[in-house]
Amino acid sequence: MEDQNNSKSFIKYIGGLLVVVLALVGFYWLRNSGSAKISDNTGGTDTPTPTVSPTPSAIIRKYKDGTYTAVGNYAEPASREEVTIELVIEGDIITSAKFMGKPANPTTKMMQGKFMEGFMMMVVGKPIDEVNLTVVNGSSLTPKGFMDALEKIKLQAKA
Repeated sequence: MEDQNNSKSFIKYIGGLLVVVLALVGFYWLRNSGSAKISDNTGGTDTPTPTVSPTPSAIIRKYKDGTYTAVGNYAEPASREEVTIELVIEGDIITSAKFMGKPANPTTKMMQGKFMEGFMMMVVGKPIDEVNLTVVNGSSLTPKGFMDALEKIKLQAKA
């Protein structure tokens, strides 16, 4: 019976010790993480030091904000195709995109349709210089027309 009481006392002691250790670790983390300020009662201020972010004039942009439209071309086995894209650029990021195709044959119409279903998630919200479409929803030629038009828009929007 005495062994059982000693075991329970030992477990309580270890549990209490664990609570103290966790409290100290938590205090240390809060003190040094910057997510909470803990007063040290020295009369100092708990006001965090302000961080300086660059002013808009200090940010160098490669492209002017605006809406741009361009026509891109690409070759299909049976014909030469043309697509039109319209992009809205804000802070060198594409915030909106539209695609218009004028397919000359049924296969091209199908492939441009597949491209149109998936291209926006690969373009909108991305920096314009990081967009590089090669295959979209199985369409491998329509992206060539898109990229041709994108290069023309980059020239139009150059800051």
